[in-house]
Amino acid sequence: MSQRVARLAMVMALAGWMACARAYAATTPTSVTIQWTAPGDDGVTGTATQYDVRYSTSAINEGNFGAATRVNGAPAPQSAGTTQSMDVTGLTPSTSYWFAIKTADEQGNWSAISNLVQWTTGASTDDIRPAAIAVVVGTLTDDSVALSWAATGDDSLTGTATRYEVRWSTTQITGANWSSAVLVAAGVPAPAAPGTQQGVTVTGLDRSVDLYFAVRVFDEMNNVSALSNVPRVDHLLDTAPPATPTSVATSVVTGGVRVQWAANSEPDLAGYRVYRAPSGSGPWTQLTGSPLNATEYTDTSAPDSVSLWYAVSAEDAIGNESARSSGRQVFLRAGNIATLHLQPVFPNPSRLGDVVTLPIEVPAQGPYDGRVDILNGAGERIRSIEIRGLSPGTNSVTWDGRNDAGRTTAPGVYRAWLQMGGATQMVKLVRQP
Repeated sequence: MSQRVARLAMVMALAGWMACARAYAATTPTSVTIQWTAPGDDGVTGTATQYDVRYSTSAINEGNFGAATRVNGAPAPQSAGTTQSMDVTGLTPSTSYWFAIKTADEQGNWSAISNLVQWTTGASTDDIRPAAIAVVVGTLTDDSVALSWAATGDDSLTGTATRYEVRWSTTQITGANWSSAVLVAAGVPAPAAPGTQQGVTVTGLDRSVDLYFAVRVFDEMNNVSALSNVPRVDHLLDTAPPATPTSVATSVVTGGVRVQWAANSEPDLAGYRVYRAPSGSGPWTQLTGSPLNATEYTDTSAPDSVSLWYAVSAEDAIGNESARSSGRQVFLRAGNIATLHLQPVFPNPSRLGDVVTLPIEVPAQGPYDGRVDILNGAGERIRSIEIRGLSPGTNSVTWDGRNDAGRTTAPGVYRAWLQMGGATQMVKLVRQP
């Protein structure tokens, strides 16, 4: 195979910490081979950590470098001065491309963009594209759709094609919106001889909406077939509600009552609804007009009452609502709080970056001074939080997940001990990565 070689003066303008490099390119109708001299990690010495090679059919600059197509499989940088190269494949014949490179060191410092190299791939004598295929829908599950088809050819119905692109969308797929449909990355077979039955099972789908599927066939010159038929897979009739929210907690805050709960995991979850009642037996009033996306809500319209009860439900995308959670009482005044009480903490479990809230109910005999000690799994005290003048009513103390030295604690099981008003109480909390 003959190749035309173009000298690329690809000078790496690397803000003073990488060396310059020169690159070269060779072209075929569907590929370009670029070659350059490795820069250094620090100036012209050392070894860099990684390359980011990109191309586009329009000029690349610092602003649009991230939007250009990244070339997978870039080689690891060699020591400064080493000649390196890579093949950029899958290109279209008779098309102009721009190429650029960035380099990074072991600290994640990226160079500025290199100068651009423009190159046009060679013309191809193969102008016959593969024939379009006919897609058939097979087995359906709650989250997957099986597709099958008979392979066509490299040149219409003869020869063996190079690759398939399978895409799906929640709207009708056309040639105009093909690239915005979701590309199926896993399980797509390589084309076989014409007439061979092939297929793929597309997984991880949300079957609560209608789905559309289509396939295109490519040959070795990137000639692409016409769009296949576009079968529609109707949505499943979902009658199952989400799970009831858990870990509901309430606290009095400035301006109202805050209600918090743990997040549900359903993929078709639309949000949550919050309810309020004057007692644990109701009647319950819905406070939210539409499902909330957050996992907390502040009731700014709470009436002047000794205590109120709150509950939360979950709702999916088509309106199935879960049962309400168990009611959670909050004392707006301390009159009905008989004893000092440390309520369950929230969130629990919590992530390392979460602030943990410890709700404390204080009876009318307060205010109280005291402290909360955080102990690790070995029983060692790693944090002490002093409390001064905690007033009657429902209060809260927060722990930011750090020890007394200000360092973030490790994942594990911890205990929070409240010592106040002559009483000692303990709750367990879990920290996750």
